[in-house]
Amino acid sequence: MKLFLYATTGLLVYAFCPSAAIAGEYKVFGIRTDFAMADSQPLFRDVYVNMGTNQGIKDGSTLDAYRVVTTIDELNQKTGRNISFKIAKLKVIHAETDLAVARVTQFLPPDATPIGSFTNVMVGDEVEVGKK
Repeated sequence: MKLFLYATTGLLVYAFCPSAAIAGEYKVFGIRTDFAMADSQPLFRDVYVNMGTNQGIKDGSTLDAYRVVTTIDELNQKTGRNISFKIAKLKVIHAETDLAVARVTQFLPPDATPIGSFTNVMVGDEVEVGKK
């Protein structure tokens, strides 16, 4: 009976508090880009992340974006491990309780990332509060 109660409680926590089930995993969940109405108009690319003021984020905060890549063990023909490496710095331009909008301020140089240069942050990239 106790096992049933523990299992039920765990499922309820997971169902109603998904952030508790995956605490610490913050990701890019959307990207919006301007369309130029004139040649001289600057284009902005907004990056939406699932962390906000509840996680201490505010306008002007710096975030680091990470790309997760699955390695392949080509010798044994198996999926290897996931590796994660920093690809960009973001600056928050708007924050709400559980989401923030940021813009890329810097991409890491190609010689600093395992796979080379990245031209954009993508949906699914991981984010965390920037380190000084």
